Amino acid sequence: MGTNLKRICITSFIFILIFSLSACVGNEVSKDQDNNKDKNVANDDRNEADIVITNASVFTADEKGTSAQAVAIKDSLITYVGDNAGAEKLVGPDTSKIDAKGGTVMPGIVDSHMHPVYGAVAYLYEINLHEAFEKEAYLEVIKEFVEENPDMEVYAGSGFMRSSFDRVGPRKEDLDKISGDKPIILTSADGHSMWVNSKALEKAKVNKDTKNPTGGVIQRDPKTGEPSGLLQESAMQLVKDQEPDYTKEQYKEAILWVQEWFNEEGLTTVFDAIVSIDNDNYYNAYQELAEEGKLTMRVRGAWGMSPEMAKDIAGYEKYIDKAIEQSKEFTTDYFQINSFKFFADQVLEEETGYLLEPYNNSDDGWRGIKVWEDDTMEAIFTKIDKAGFQLHIHQIGDAAAKYSLDALEKVRETNGDSDSRHSFAHVQMLSDEDAKRMGDLKMNAVIAPYWFAMDDYYWELYVPYLGKERADNTYPVKSLLDKGVNLAIHSDFSVSEPDIGWLLYGAVKRTIPQRIHDMWYEGMDLTRTADPDEEVKAPNIGPLKPAKERLNIQEIMKASTYGGAYANFMEEETGSIEEGKKADLIMYDIDIEKADVEDVSNSAPQLTLFDGKIVFENNKE
Repeated sequence: MGTNLKRICITSFIFILIFSLSACVGNEVSKDQDNNKDKNVANDDRNEADIVITNASVFTADEKGTSAQAVAIKDSLITYVGDNAGAEKLVGPDTSKIDAKGGTVMPGIVDSHMHPVYGAVAYLYEINLHEAFEKEAYLEVIKEFVEENPDMEVYAGSGFMRSSFDRVGPRKEDLDKISGDKPIILTSADGHSMWVNSKALEKAKVNKDTKNPTGGVIQRDPKTGEPSGLLQESAMQLVKDQEPDYTKEQYKEAILWVQEWFNEEGLTTVFDAIVSIDNDNYYNAYQELAEEGKLTMRVRGAWGMSPEMAKDIAGYEKYIDKAIEQSKEFTTDYFQINSFKFFADQVLEEETGYLLEPYNNSDDGWRGIKVWEDDTMEAIFTKIDKAGFQLHIHQIGDAAAKYSLDALEKVRETNGDSDSRHSFAHVQMLSDEDAKRMGDLKMNAVIAPYWFAMDDYYWELYVPYLGKERADNTYPVKSLLDKGVNLAIHSDFSVSEPDIGWLLYGAVKRTIPQRIHDMWYEGMDLTRTADPDEEVKAPNIGPLKPAKERLNIQEIMKASTYGGAYANFMEEETGSIEEGKKADLIMYDIDIEKADVEDVSNSAPQLTLFDGKIVFENNKE
């Protein structure tokens, strides 16, 4: 009440004074109550969640292994992790409530090594051999595509399996029968060889007298010495300029198409393992989609480096400088490149993985391909590490691991110890000593549980090439984890298609699920077992030894989420379910940690959220 009013009350009789003061106090109290009520309403509005998920088995993947029943999300962030009662307090009139019915809620999957754009382009615009599994089926798919696309100047494709052919590989004559006047260029499923017809060889001027390029092999007919139709590793470069080019709009279309597929599989972050420094259509497609707000996955990537790019260290350094400068343009949370990809060797199925001991079927002591010279690798690794960029290294053979680790140790001696988190991708063969060195260097091992199995590759390629003892000691994962190496997972898409039920099962059982066996080997007289103690004889399917390298379900779930986020320097924003982190989540209709692993192998996400928004929902009900 104002001063003048008080004076009037004092000069008047006491009754009026008392009455007036009582009324004033009552009004002030009433106003305070109204204000508090308004504040409470404002608080409710501010805290009301956009989405509340209850009755869940929440796998948080946090450092403490916290378990929870419920998660609340507002805007793009996780705002609550706890019990159902606490989550219910955040439910408002506009909140979407989701009942998990006891199913698992976990962070979105981080696939830490793949080729999403190249894979998507191949599926959309080229000959897709990924769904065929033997020569006659390949030829049928190729013939149908050529007949449906008579105006194409070149026929490109991918997806054939090297295990479908003998050591020399597929032959050009089979493709010549389909097209003799236009090139056919087909990349293998593993990406390390090309099946070509005679026209492609003719245009590339590859003939009987052509020498193998450094780091590559031109397979030849054992009788005539003529090129047989398979080009391995760097020999693929001989026909690369014949492959079709794609526009930025085609790349954008491919990204939008493939991210919808990935969201359905529970992927919310992917690592593009080879981004060409010279292909601005490729990386600008990502950048434009990120700026337009159209990406529903976070993309991290690596600039691709290869010996063919330059003739000396100064030449490589120019490419590195160009890439680092370009990376500064990618500032959104959705697309960034902070790594460089190197091949230390190639792959065992092509006999190009680099080994400490010779291949078993070699008469000349062949140990595979060492891609880089030691001094060159050390120099450019040092430059990249000093610039604060990560090294992402394709490593298959044990010799490839050894010389790469030698270089990384010298880098640390020169640049000092830092939080570099360099990675080996694939990690198929590795000595115990080098596994320890990876731990000492605080590295990541990016693994593919899809490949842990005694399957046709094992019997037809790995055992003949390595011998059974070496073949039985591939893909060490548990021992890496025990030595302090951070585990992350990958599909190497399109080498393998993302399938999280299969991935989890493969890490726990080290073999393929029954449904994959039934699909791949339909009509073949093969048996399958998941029992690590059961004796498996060729060509049957069983668990890859040693059994001690199996992971438990929690270990592979964490590698698939937090491990991938950590490998990509993203653990502060995603990879675990914690308050304040990005709401990149997936939900299952089973409790993965408690379910039989055979049931897990058949499971798939029912819901995927990215930035707090539903980007996939299985409406099976």
